[in-house]
Amino acid sequence: MTVSILVVDDEPDVAELFRQRFRREARDGTYAMHFAQSGESALEKLDNGIEPQLIVILSDINMPGMDGLTLLNRIKQRWPEIPVDDGDRLWR
Repeated sequence: MTVSILVVDDEPDVAELFRQRFRREARDGTYAMHFAQSGESALEKLDNGIEPQLIVILSDINMPGMDGLTLLNRIKQRWPEIPVDDGDRLWR
């Protein structure tokens, strides 16, 4: 079964690091990696639906425009069924 991971970071090198780290799992079909370079882009991807099933969103905190904490807040408001952990607490 393949599941999705969404990585949100404004630094293009981060996407390449994740691609390298999870290349075997992606090739084997364990993970489908999705990338967004901004909070706005991440919300757009979530609006359009991420397939297969999304299991985790990993986000940078310091990004131009919408920062990672604001992104987590917006995700929690728009998709309350997605558990959100900001490192200090798990919102449910």
